Amino acid sequence: MSTAPAPSVGAAGGMPHPFRMPSGTSLRFALLILSTSTAMAAALGGAIGTAAYFTRGGDIGSLAGAIDCAARNSHQAIDPDKFTRACPQSFFGNQTALALATLGALWLAIGVVYWLLPAYRIRRRRLRPLPTDGLTDIRRTLDELAVMAELRCRVRYVVDWRDPAPNGLAIGRIGRRHVMLSTGLLQLHRRDPEAFRAIVLHELAHLRNRDVDIAFLTLICYRLFIVAVAIPIAVTAPLGLLVEWVLVPSGLLYQLLSVLAQCALAVTVALTSAAVLRSRELYADARVAVWTRGAPSLRRVLIAEHGRQRTGRSLPPFLRPHPPVEHRLAALSDTRLLFGFGPWEAFGLALTCSLVYQQVVQWTEEAARLTDRGGPLSAVLPAVALGGGVAMGIWRAVLAAWMNRGRWPDAHRTGLAMAAGLIVGTFGDHMHSTAMTLGIANPLPVQLSWWLILGGIGYGFVRWNAATARVWAPVVLAGRRPLLLVVAGCGVGVALLSVFLGHVYDAGAPGFPLLSLPRPLNLLPTPLDYLGYVFSTAFMLTPPLSVIALVVVTAGVPLAARTGARLFGPRRAQARTEGPERFLLQAVSVEDSAALLTVPRLRPVRAAAHGTLFGAAAGLGLWLWHLFCAVLFPWPIESIGAVFTYYQLALAVLLEIAVGFVVAWRHARGELRALHGIFGTLGAGLLLPLAAITARNHFACVRWGTGHAACRVMPDLEFGVWVIPMITTWAAGLALLLIPAWTALRDRQRRPPTPT
Repeated sequence: MSTAPAPSVGAAGGMPHPFRMPSGTSLRFALLILSTSTAMAAALGGAIGTAAYFTRGGDIGSLAGAIDCAARNSHQAIDPDKFTRACPQSFFGNQTALALATLGALWLAIGVVYWLLPAYRIRRRRLRPLPTDGLTDIRRTLDELAVMAELRCRVRYVVDWRDPAPNGLAIGRIGRRHVMLSTGLLQLHRRDPEAFRAIVLHELAHLRNRDVDIAFLTLICYRLFIVAVAIPIAVTAPLGLLVEWVLVPSGLLYQLLSVLAQCALAVTVALTSAAVLRSRELYADARVAVWTRGAPSLRRVLIAEHGRQRTGRSLPPFLRPHPPVEHRLAALSDTRLLFGFGPWEAFGLALTCSLVYQQVVQWTEEAARLTDRGGPLSAVLPAVALGGGVAMGIWRAVLAAWMNRGRWPDAHRTGLAMAAGLIVGTFGDHMHSTAMTLGIANPLPVQLSWWLILGGIGYGFVRWNAATARVWAPVVLAGRRPLLLVVAGCGVGVALLSVFLGHVYDAGAPGFPLLSLPRPLNLLPTPLDYLGYVFSTAFMLTPPLSVIALVVVTAGVPLAARTGARLFGPRRAQARTEGPERFLLQAVSVEDSAALLTVPRLRPVRAAAHGTLFGAAAGLGLWLWHLFCAVLFPWPIESIGAVFTYYQLALAVLLEIAVGFVVAWRHARGELRALHGIFGTLGAGLLLPLAAITARNHFACVRWGTGHAACRVMPDLEFGVWVIPMITTWAAGLALLLIPAWTALRDRQRRPPTPT
């Protein structure tokens, strides 16, 4: 679980309320369910398909023949019908039906075990109902605590007469809740009633938080995963590598990557299971602190427990089902620790969604009868699962930091982790793993180029959400329906993510057609061909109006924060009753409340104006350079123009990005300077592309005369109207990735050292 930073100097005195936003336990549990379902459906579905193949009479010889045929006809992989006729691959059956059937059987088994496990635990531990006679004082105390907890369910108390330690445990299923009290805990009621109340309240808090079912399902999923997935993977992975080495030696590297993806998924399930159990304990402590105004008795119990802790060997912190005592004490003092969202959660979500992306898209297309591959509608479900979880975690972390007038420090690392998760997940997804096995995967240089683009999308998504959440944080705190604003902000990001994922995953399909570059670049490795295709697509294919509208809306979301404050926020006179104090554990001063409701001041017009000014200067410099080359030294322009006919387009993109960096650097002391740099890039796109195009045209006019075919005395307006928006869009997309990364590294270098 990620930790929050220490309060900044001059911070507002309030701590965020742990139960005014979705809990971290729920987010981590959703990740666990997603990762477990992914692993079980993929691993067991493939195993069942392989078993069915051999049951129907298949053998190693026919399998080897199919792999050899696929390797010989890999040039036809881009045409599925022609490839299927050349090499029938129907021996594994309907993979979609097998995966869905496996998933249904998985959750049916988990549901049955969940329903029967509480009764089995009670019987195995020989727990007995709390006696109704002779324990009047304890009964009275338990009734008082149940009223304090505001429980809506009936609680049955059972006793473990064999446990002399003061322990409690909340167990049960829907409709039948139990709280176990040990003999030592009953005896503690007489010696230290306040400690007894603290321990019992902690168990009742689990019931109030409704996390008992989460704990049981987490334990069931984890153990079932170990038996059904982890052990089979450990047994079959060496055999799969051996078969790949014997049949298709060239695909051994890709098979290793597939095994790496499976191992990463196994680690994700293990760490997420432990994180869910640790998070529920911290939230139960927080609930007790809310009930008892700081939980002084619970603090005393935890301090005493910390003194009795064993010093021997134990599990690493990230695998323990219970948080260390010092962490629980720290969370009671600083509730921002409950809002942590860091690199590991983003990596796990991205890895899981990337592993099943192709399968989920196939199911979506079959269910909705979609015919356009790579469309945004095909990627809606993966984008919701991935983008919704990541965006909600980012908004929670940013809001918690804003309540103490601080910043979320993990944006850069979380973006890199999400990029890594998307990349590693492609090692084992259905389409790429099949292509790797059949030997028709793209060459490694092409894969590296595609992974670079895919990782850039993950990083940019995290940074956009972090910036948007920071600008909109005061509006959320003052809004009448704050959760609705958060969901709307997450939804805009998810919509944009579905567009990019749909196109990028389609471009990474095995056997993707490439555009050859002119000589001599066509003699270089294939990444240039692939990036050349992406570059040409960005400039030659105009995106649909719906995509352009979505991009414009997304870019305008941070700018609309001040308008949102006027539309969704209450009046200032109502701020103390309807404003940020709803999200704080204690009251704050009027000055701090007003500061929390102040929207960070963005200067997009000023940044765009600076970008236009610097872009005009860069365009003038480009003109002077072309004039110098035309009169005195033409070799550079002639040589580059012979290879890249439209080299001035790429030059305009690079100069626009450079202008964006200059604008961001000039706003180094301002809030959200990365956004200012992006707006500076957009401002440079007003004049600089036209200067780059006309500079090349007038170079030809000066060098070869006005009669030359490349000479355009007057700008080609039709060409400019068509190309300039494409140049600006492409430059802004790159700036969205590069400038936030630069600002994050700059902040890290300028951050003052932590005092020791």
